[in-house]
Amino acid sequence: MNGLPVIIALILILSLFIFFLYIFLQKKIYKDILIKKFLTKNTIREYEKQINLYLYILNNLSDGLTIVDKDKNILFVNPAFKDNVRSAAFPYSIKKFEFLIRNFEINSLVDNIINKDNLDSIEKRVSYFDKANEKTVNCKVFKIKDTEKYAVIVRDVTYLQKIENIRATFIQNISHEVKTPITAIMGFVETLKNGAMDNHATGIKFLDIIEHHTKRLNYLIDDLITLTKIETGRAQIKLEKINIKSSVEHSLSLFEKEIKEKKIDIVKNIGNGLFISDFSKINQIIINLIQNAVKYTEKGGIIKIEGSIQGAKTVYNFIAGVEEASVLWDNLSRAETLKEFFFFSIEDTGIGVSYTNLLRLGERFFRVNSSHTTEYKGTGLGLAIIKHTLKLLNGAAVLKSSLGNGFMFTFMIPLSQDYINIKDGEQDAPL
Repeated sequence: MNGLPVIIALILILSLFIFFLYIFLQKKIYKDILIKKFLTKNTIREYEKQINLYLYILNNLSDGLTIVDKDKNILFVNPAFKDNVRSAAFPYSIKKFEFLIRNFEINSLVDNIINKDNLDSIEKRVSYFDKANEKTVNCKVFKIKDTEKYAVIVRDVTYLQKIENIRATFIQNISHEVKTPITAIMGFVETLKNGAMDNHATGIKFLDIIEHHTKRLNYLIDDLITLTKIETGRAQIKLEKINIKSSVEHSLSLFEKEIKEKKIDIVKNIGNGLFISDFSKINQIIINLIQNAVKYTEKGGIIKIEGSIQGAKTVYNFIAGVEEASVLWDNLSRAETLKEFFFFSIEDTGIGVSYTNLLRLGERFFRVNSSHTTEYKGTGLGLAIIKHTLKLLNGAAVLKSSLGNGFMFTFMIPLSQDYINIKDGEQDAPL
C-alpha cells in the first residue's frame, strides 16, 4: 500500500509531462503552419507582382503578340496586335484566332507550325491592303518550348518598307539621271579625240552638247542638295522684305527668250504689295512654276499669273472650294493669328496632266510618262522641291489639271502677324 502513492505520483508527473509536451508540439506545429502559410501568401504575392509586371510589359509592347493553343484558341492577346494587323474592333471576347485576324497568309503560318512537328519556328514578311493603304508586317510564329502553345508576333514595318522602296527608287532614278549625261559626254569626247576636233564647226557643236549635259548634271546636283537640306531639316529660313511685282517680273525675265520664241502671251495680275518671308525660297518656287508653264505651253499659248496679299477668309474659302479632281497639298495651320497670306497662282494652256499623274506630282524624279511629254527634259525634282519648300514655310497648294486642258498651280504662304502692315514702296525686294 505504501508504494501506491508513489506510483500515482509518477503517473501524474508523466501525464503532466505528456500534456505539456503535447501543448508545446501543438504550438510548434501551429507556428510552422502559420509560417508556411505566411510564406505561401508572400510567395503568391511575389508571383502576382511578377505576372502583373510581365503583363504590363506585354500589353505595352509595340509588337503585336497572341498566344494560342493547338486548336487556335486565343489564350492571350495584347492591344498592339490590333494596330499591327487588320482585325476586328478588338473585342477580347473573341476566342478563335481565325476570327481575330482575317489574313490568309498569317493564318497559314500558324497552321504550318501546329501541323508540322519538325517545325518550331517560321518567319515571313506579309503585305496586304487595309482600307486602300498597303501595310507590311513581319510575322513570326513559334512553338513555346515544352508546351502545346504557340506565339504569334507581328511587327508593323510599313514605314520601313516605304523607306526601302524610296531608297531603291532613288538609286535607280539617280543612276539613270547621272548615267545618261555622262554616257553622252564620254561619247562626244571620244569622237572629238578621234578626229572630230579637226572640223571646227563639228567640234564646236559637240562641245556645246557636252556643255549642255554638264549643266544638266550641275542642275541635278544643285536640286538634290536643295531637296536634301529641306528634307533633313537643315534648310534655314531667312526673312527678307519681298516686293511681289518685282519678284515675279525678275522671274519672268529669265525665260524671256523662250517666251518670245513660242509667242506665249503672258497675262499678269500682280499687286505691288510688300511682305516678309524667305525671298530665295519663294523666288525659287515662282521660277520653277514659270519654267514649267513655259516648257509645257505650246506655241501661241497663254500663261496667266496672279500674285497678291489675301486675307485668311479668302484663302480658307478658296481651299474649301477645291474640286474633287484637284489635288491639295495642305500644311496650313488654322490658327486665329494667321490673318494674311501671300497668294500666287499660275495657269497655262499647255498639254495638261491626267488625274492619275496629278496625284503623283511632287514625288522625286517623277515625270509624266506619255507621248505628249517625251520631248520635255528636266531633273524631275522641281515640284518635289516646291512641295517640300511649301511644307517648310507652312504653306498650301492646289493643283488643277486634265489632259489637253492646261495646268493651274496655286499656292498660299501665311505671313507672320508681325510683318503684315508693311507699307507699299517702303523697300524693294532683293534681286
